[in-house]
Amino acid sequence: MWEFEIIGSRINSTYIAFLQEFLRQALAKDGAVSAITGDTEKVVLTIGCNKENKTAIKAKLRLGIAELICEKIKFDFLYANLDLFFDQNRFVLAKICTYFDSDLDKQIVMQYIDLNAKKLNIESFFAFRLGVLKNKWKELCNITNNNAKNISKTNNFYELVRFLLSNIENKSQSVILEMNESCLIYHDIKKDYDMMVNIDFTDKLFVLGKIIELNPMFIKIYPDKENAETITLIKNIFMDRVVLG
Repeated sequence: MWEFEIIGSRINSTYIAFLQEFLRQALAKDGAVSAITGDTEKVVLTIGCNKENKTAIKAKLRLGIAELICEKIKFDFLYANLDLFFDQNRFVLAKICTYFDSDLDKQIVMQYIDLNAKKLNIESFFAFRLGVLKNKWKELCNITNNNAKNISKTNNFYELVRFLLSNIENKSQSVILEMNESCLIYHDIKKDYDMMVNIDFTDKLFVLGKIIELNPMFIKIYPDKENAETITLIKNIFMDRVVLG
C-alpha cells in the first residue's frame, strides 16, 4: 500500500477540500482512496492506493496540487496584493489573472513537487519552494498597482479585462444563466448542459467568478430585475458575447 499526506492549516481547510474534490473521480478510477482528518490546527488529506497504481496516482496528485496552487492559492494571493479602488474590480481582475498564463504556472509548480517524502504541507511548499512563481505574480500585482489610478477608470478597466480574457482558454462554448429566486448556471461544450450550480441570487461575485472561469464564447441570460447591476457588469466585460433572453 502506498500512502501520501497533503497537509494544510485549519484556516485554509478549503484548499484541502478543493484538492480532494478535484482528485475524486481520478482516484476512484485507479482504485485509490482518500480521507480528510484533522484537529484544531491542521487538516490532512491522506491518499492511498496499491503499489502497482502508485505511478498513475502520483501523476494525478501532482496535477491536482498544481491546480490547487494555480487556481485557489493564486487567486487569494492576487486578491490580497492588488490595490484597486473598488473591491468589485479587484475581484474581477484577480479572477481573470488567475487563469491568465496558468499553463506556465502549473508547469513551474510541477517542477518543484517531490512526492518521495510521503507528505507535503501546502502552505510551506508555496512559501518556501515557489519563490519564482510568487515573484512572477508579485510583479503582475506591482505593474497593476503602479497604474491603479489609470486602470480604475471605467473604460480602461474594461479594456484591460477584455484583453486578458481574449488570451485565456474558453472552457465552455456556451452558458445559460437563469437569474430568479436562485441562480442557475448551465454549461456544456456538448450543448446538453450537464453542469448546474445553485447559489444565492444576490451573490453576484460568485456568479461573475464562475462565468470568468468558463470564459464562454456565448452567454444567454434570463434576467431578474433584482440583478440589473450584475447583468450590466457581465455585459460590460463580455460585450457582444451576451444575449438577454
